[in-house]
Amino acid sequence: MASFVGIILVICTVGLLVLMLSHGDLQHDKISLVSIENNTFPVARRQLLNPAQEKCSNGDIRITQATLPPQPNGIPTYEVQITNLCRTGCAIGMIKIYCAGFSSANVINPTTFRHLPAPDDDYCLVNNGDPLKVGAIVEFRYFNTFMFKAFSVSSVTCVP
Repeated sequence: MASFVGIILVICTVGLLVLMLSHGDLQHDKISLVSIENNTFPVARRQLLNPAQEKCSNGDIRITQATLPPQPNGIPTYEVQITNLCRTGCAIGMIKIYCAGFSSANVINPTTFRHLPAPDDDYCLVNNGDPLKVGAIVEFRYFNTFMFKAFSVSSVTCVP
């Protein structure tokens, strides 16, 4: 009996999705499938988004690191690259990176990458908050005994 109910739910969901996609008023809305917890079937829903929200997200920023040859005094050197990979060609500004505990034995140009003042001192600002065009890379080097592995994008602002 449970499998019969499941089949009926799937058929209704597919029918509803087809109806929503074929309805002319919805051509500018975003249709998405959302899984509901407790092992129930996905249901279709309309998701109206601000156009700026659709243009970019935290996931459009990639952070990579590489180990470089150490300094003459033996301190390891690392290079960080922060890249805008926005799929819609958008510029992205006010890129905030989670960087709690990050430090460097060398001075990093603060217009490139800097800790924010308290109470946001667990975060760093990239490129002085200025937008990165799609494909643009901001890079810096730091010296530390260990590679800092906790960099992650906290927030971004889409720039029209």
